[in-house]
Amino acid sequence: MILKNFAVFEGIDGTGTTTQLNLLSRRFAESRSGSADVLHITCEPTGNEIGTLIRKALSGEIQYHEQTIARLFAADRAEHVYGMHGILEHLQNGKAVFSDRYLFSSLAYQGEKAGADLAAELNDKFPLPEYVFYFDIDPVSAMARVDQRAGKKEIYEKLDFQILVRSRYQKIMTDLQSSHSELQVIWIDASQSVGEISDYIWSTAKNLPKL
Repeated sequence: MILKNFAVFEGIDGTGTTTQLNLLSRRFAESRSGSADVLHITCEPTGNEIGTLIRKALSGEIQYHEQTIARLFAADRAEHVYGMHGILEHLQNGKAVFSDRYLFSSLAYQGEKAGADLAAELNDKFPLPEYVFYFDIDPVSAMARVDQRAGKKEIYEKLDFQILVRSRYQKIMTDLQSSHSELQVIWIDASQSVGEISDYIWSTAKNLPKL
């Protein structure tokens, strides 16, 4: 099932998805006085209890088996989609929903770490978004951006691993384009300037939500 007016931002670490979502929220606010009534921005992992456990694992604060992490992501996603104040609820209230990461991150990251079969099985039943904005960039450049951030790196923010994840992402997106005609994959050259990327995203996002 494809959820209309639902869009996700995907890409390896350091591609700028969070920056672009913040800019998108600002552009909606500037262009529509009631932007809160038409737009909901969210992310994965979520801020709930399961998402907090995942963030602790990603930071290295606690250690879980990779299959456990994969299952935690799926549980967090189930609440994110179906739970109270979740994606479905916002869509049913007439909003456009944009999420920083969704099931494709699990297929790429956990597919590499916990196995592609398990990642596919855990995520097979979740609904698909109408739009996937895939941010693509050379992993060397992406990790250079990550190195400039303050704070400790997360466990997956390593160049050799990001190279593998990017390869998975590219295959996932190519397969997605050919297998789901109602889903639009929008490839973004994440090496472009922040302003160029923002304008490109806005050319599509400004038309949402669609009736």
